[in-house]
Amino acid sequence: MKILSSLLLLLLPLAHAFAQQLSLTGMVYDSTEQAPLEGAYVYLTDGTKEFSETSNSKGKFQFSGLQPGTYALSVTYVGYQSYSDTIELQEDFDLGVLQITQIALNLDEVEITGKAPLATQSGDTTQYSSNAYKVNPDASAEDLIRKMPGVLFENGKAQAQGEEIRQVLVDGKPFFGDDPSAALRNLPAEVIDKIQVFDQQSEQDRFSGFNSGETTKAINIITKPGKRQGEFGKLYAGIGEEGLYRAGGNVNIFKGDARLSIIGQTNNINQQNFAGEDLSGLFGSSGSQRGRGRGRRGGGGGTDPSDFLVNTQNGIATTHAFGLNYADKWGDKVETNASYFFNQTDNNARSSIFQDFLSDRLLGQTYSEDNLADTRTINHRLNAQIEYEIDPKNTISIRPRLSLQQSEGQEQTLGQTRLQNLLLSSTDFGLQTDLNALSFSNDLNYRHRFAKRGRTVSLNVGTNYNQQDGERFLASENRFLQDSAFTENLDQFAGLNETGWTHSAGIRYSDPLGEKAQLQLGAEASQQNTDGNQETFDRAADGEFSDLNPLLSNTFETTYRTQEGSVGLRFRDKELIFNGRIVAQWAQLSGDQVFPAPEAIDRRFFNFLPRLFMRYQFSKDANLRAGYFGRTAPPSLRQLQEVIDNSNPLQLSTGNADLRQDYTHRVFARYSRTNTDKASVFYVLLSAQYTQHYIGNSTFTADRDLLIRPGIFLQRGAQLRQPVNLDGYWNARAFTTYGFPLSAIKSNLNFSVGGTFQRIPGLINDNLNYANNIGSSLNATLSSNISERVDFTLSSQTSYNRVRNSLNTALDNNFLNQSTRLGANFLIGNGWVVRSSVNHQLFDGLSEGFNQNFWLWNAEAGKKFLDDKAEISLSVFDLLGQNNSISRNVTDVFIEDVQTEVLQRYVMLNFTYNIRHFGKKK
Repeated sequence: MKILSSLLLLLLPLAHAFAQQLSLTGMVYDSTEQAPLEGAYVYLTDGTKEFSETSNSKGKFQFSGLQPGTYALSVTYVGYQSYSDTIELQEDFDLGVLQITQIALNLDEVEITGKAPLATQSGDTTQYSSNAYKVNPDASAEDLIRKMPGVLFENGKAQAQGEEIRQVLVDGKPFFGDDPSAALRNLPAEVIDKIQVFDQQSEQDRFSGFNSGETTKAINIITKPGKRQGEFGKLYAGIGEEGLYRAGGNVNIFKGDARLSIIGQTNNINQQNFAGEDLSGLFGSSGSQRGRGRGRRGGGGGTDPSDFLVNTQNGIATTHAFGLNYADKWGDKVETNASYFFNQTDNNARSSIFQDFLSDRLLGQTYSEDNLADTRTINHRLNAQIEYEIDPKNTISIRPRLSLQQSEGQEQTLGQTRLQNLLLSSTDFGLQTDLNALSFSNDLNYRHRFAKRGRTVSLNVGTNYNQQDGERFLASENRFLQDSAFTENLDQFAGLNETGWTHSAGIRYSDPLGEKAQLQLGAEASQQNTDGNQETFDRAADGEFSDLNPLLSNTFETTYRTQEGSVGLRFRDKELIFNGRIVAQWAQLSGDQVFPAPEAIDRRFFNFLPRLFMRYQFSKDANLRAGYFGRTAPPSLRQLQEVIDNSNPLQLSTGNADLRQDYTHRVFARYSRTNTDKASVFYVLLSAQYTQHYIGNSTFTADRDLLIRPGIFLQRGAQLRQPVNLDGYWNARAFTTYGFPLSAIKSNLNFSVGGTFQRIPGLINDNLNYANNIGSSLNATLSSNISERVDFTLSSQTSYNRVRNSLNTALDNNFLNQSTRLGANFLIGNGWVVRSSVNHQLFDGLSEGFNQNFWLWNAEAGKKFLDDKAEISLSVFDLLGQNNSISRNVTDVFIEDVQTEVLQRYVMLNFTYNIRHFGKKK
């Protein structure tokens, strides 16, 4: 804390005000729709100095650091009449709402020719106009962005410019928290004017202007001004054979700043809606530390855009879900946004797993598994954001998040370990679990702008609380068939509990250094406390679980403290923006094992963490972004806790109290260019990551029966895995995309080429192995741009991977994954609609019995009525009955193939009603 105190004292003398500095604020609105205009250019001059700003998503602009005097103000926006005024500025002044009017065009006399640009570039933001992409009247936002260059979908998740989209904003406001699919699948394309793809910085970076380079990909959907007043949405229901059903919908009520969106669904055809965070708070499906391979999703149960699917689980599921999003502006000073999700999923998953181990000493050892799991998962998620603008210079924001999760289930597993087809051991075990998790976090930010332009200070206080608890019953029969052959029976109960608190506080101060540079000083401190307890009991002779098993029980407490001091410099010229910040970090990791035997750890670390970022603007349509940053991460409690996890008796795992923090270096560069004359776009992304003291795995496989530590006896072929620090982890990626129109067939064509390299270090029987995975990909998308009545998209994604191992080259292999999809939507005659999607999936180079070559064909025909608001249709999912799910996972220890049961052919009668009612603000 001495570092933090010293820096705070250093900052205090800098916080005084110098000469009188004034601010000028205002908002730009469409005079007809009474809606804010984002991106309006606001120019201000006193005859000697010039200033310019652009309005944000709320139409707001602000000038700071002005001297008293007379100023000329002008506001311009494409398609609108300009606004000008003269301002006599003697004190801070708010212009209020400046209303500008659209320029009226006589469309009968104007002929528009030429190609609409696929995208335009403005600084760090790529903007797509919906007018350049023709979609059918029932299309969603997801259908629209699928046609845009640089956008891909993998496993149901959207990627833009080679990075996963983490958040969707609507008119600059968060929409359904951090669940992108909720927005993309529930907003109709017809209300969208523009889509902006950008790198979202942290709230602190956005305020200070210092870009650390640690950003997430996000999109901002700008709605059409005429669609910001009214109600719109969709209601649907369907009934199929053998009791299959689906029902749900979404309703959006927009009244200027006040917006309410409600979504819901219930079905038993495998349409699911939960995000990854809905499961991240739980110990895992079995309440254990080990992970299972997961199959690549097949066709699921349906792909209707009415739902809000994210991260579909394997297997066949019945889902009930509800969500709402609320945004409003309370008066002139308070803006609020909140979202709530609920879902309940009953999942039945049947899977087969095959693992080929990389040990050179045990060449030919494999593990196979058949698993059947029934799980019920219940999730509640609440996110909120409240921002209070005290005055133009002072703002407070609060971001609370709450998550409640419950999972109960049972699974049965048959597993076998073989060596050159010789059966070494087998297990038949059942798990029954009941797990609960609670997570709450809150961030409080205070931001202040001084009168001097560029001088700011911000304070941040964060709190996070996590609690996980549950119980697990394990019953297994384990047969060991070689050496001293015997059968082992386990009948155990485990109680699991983990609680953690994190508190953090930070301050950053920035001050201008001349006209082009800015200095930033910062200090941060955090403390994370985590307590974990696991008690395992064997069934006693009286039938009760009363015999404590000390080898499977542990109580451990950890504390991780960090203190950081930083200094940064920001430089901005006409073409170049450069941010550099160096962070000095002191960290301490301490821990106490209370049971089974007292043991303490105390490790201290000191690191410099550079953060560099630059952007060079070659022209208004082309720029280069590059950056480097370093970060550290401590081991988790479960990685430190040396308690045996025997949820699979043939593959044991434990923690390692000797772990230290890792250090990751990341560099990236991205070049973007849009050509409005040719209506083309071009992107190149390069990134690489190297981790020192990477927390990998050490896997020991017994080649004979032996005692590896007191009380832990490994039979031949059995394994024990624990985390260890290793150097040499690499992850690199290259990605490029080029999109352009094909005027001859009124379509857009997009090509993407990518390459990846990943090197994972691991210890196998104390020998260092590097598992290298070299991948290449080729993607192409041809999307129609003909009319709303003819809408099709043809896409192909091919990936080829080469796996190379430093220990056992006999297991080097190559595998191919190729997917082709044709989706078409035709409006025929008076209200008839035909929809069809054909998917071909090819997997080659996998283990015996896992290679797949199948077609998934969905078809639908229907009739619209009630002025095209209603539709009745008949649909067939998996017309050919070939749907499947397969995946390959490459780790430091084994190569794994996974196949999972999915829903196959069914017929369903559907009814859909579209809600469309737009009106002007009264």
